[in-house]
Amino acid sequence: MNKIDIAMTIYVIFMMIATSISVKYGSTMIKKTGLFLPQTLIAGTINLALGVFGITGWFFFSWKVNEFLFFGGLVLGLGLLVVGEVVLLTVLFLKRKKWMQIYNDSLNGSSS
Repeated sequence: MNKIDIAMTIYVIFMMIATSISVKYGSTMIKKTGLFLPQTLIAGTINLALGVFGITGWFFFSWKVNEFLFFGGLVLGLGLLVVGEVVLLTVLFLKRKKWMQIYNDSLNGSSS
């Protein structure tokens, strides 16, 4: 593998890790606080910020290498960012009732 393949692999893995960190944050905080919408917005913002950092890193790497690599990586990064946000929101909305039940159970267990 050459330098570009390694950089592209790290780029894609970073974007996937950003989404998983956002999902983990959202799930933990929804279970802890019981607030769905504010924690979903924060998790989405975390994913967006990490995605922008990844795309910025790609700019610094690819600008000197090749303009097609630059624009291809930009499109890939934006695509991964959009897919990551959709996955994040989908997971949070699908698991919302379960996590809210965990929060309610923790309230009922601690009050007795």
